[in-house]
Amino acid sequence: MYVVNYNKRELKDVEMAGSQKVTVRWLIGRQTGAKTYAMRIFEIAPGGIVPIHTHPEEHEIFVLNGKAKMLGDIEATAKKDDVVFVPSNEPHGYDNTEGKDIFRFICVIPLLNGE
Repeated sequence: MYVVNYNKRELKDVEMAGSQKVTVRWLIGRQTGAKTYAMRIFEIAPGGIVPIHTHPEEHEIFVLNGKAKMLGDIEATAKKDDVVFVPSNEPHGYDNTEGKDIFRFICVIPLLNGE
């Protein structure tokens, strides 16, 4: 067991092709002792975007700040205090290109074999 301030976790730019103005901190993961789930915090600055993409792990998201247009097979805007569920292999992305505030969210994912 441990307690750590999230600012102690390394801040990294998201390097996915097409992503702009996006950072991530891996709060909990294999590197910090987790065996089943990982928890990350993402920030998409105003003018930023995570383009549509897919992967095998589902996402459980809680929005902490701002709002962003959801991309994929949904027409919705996610905003502060919303919960977002992204199933496995579902095309999804987040668009804050017209936003005025940082879109900040916690994202929990299962750790798949080999991660």
